[in-house]
Amino acid sequence: MRREDRARDAAFAWAVFDRAACGVLSLRDGEGGYGVPISPARIGERIYFHCAMAGKKRECMSRWPQACLTVAEAGEPDYFSLCYASAIFRGAVAEVTDEAEKRSALAAITRRYCPELVDQAEDYLAGRLAGTCVYRLDCAEVTGKERRKG
Repeated sequence: MRREDRARDAAFAWAVFDRAACGVLSLRDGEGGYGVPISPARIGERIYFHCAMAGKKRECMSRWPQACLTVAEAGEPDYFSLCYASAIFRGAVAEVTDEAEKRSALAAITRRYCPELVDQAEDYLAGRLAGTCVYRLDCAEVTGKERRKG
């Protein structure tokens, strides 16, 4: 990281993840790169997200499992710049095939994005589990960065 004075630890990065509304998953696609917005959730230090059973994201992940997830929060403007907090999570993605882990991941995503529907999630997901693909990002590197005012 060029600006070491802005570097933050893994605990800071996980806190940014927990506050961020979404993130951008960066993948290799054979042509240079492919970035796609996702709505991830985490269980401990494992990040989960869902996707369609077919599509470019899934093709990229199956061919090149190394991925990078970036989340960020914008702060207030500060003299020709912008305050921010960001986190980057690098590692390998793997499809979740264990049904119990898949259910846990989808429940975590539901709790994060639709907490009012948690009580209905089990019934809703029961009929859709086979048609929903879930991936896990196993983080090998976690970094945080922050630009503060002043």
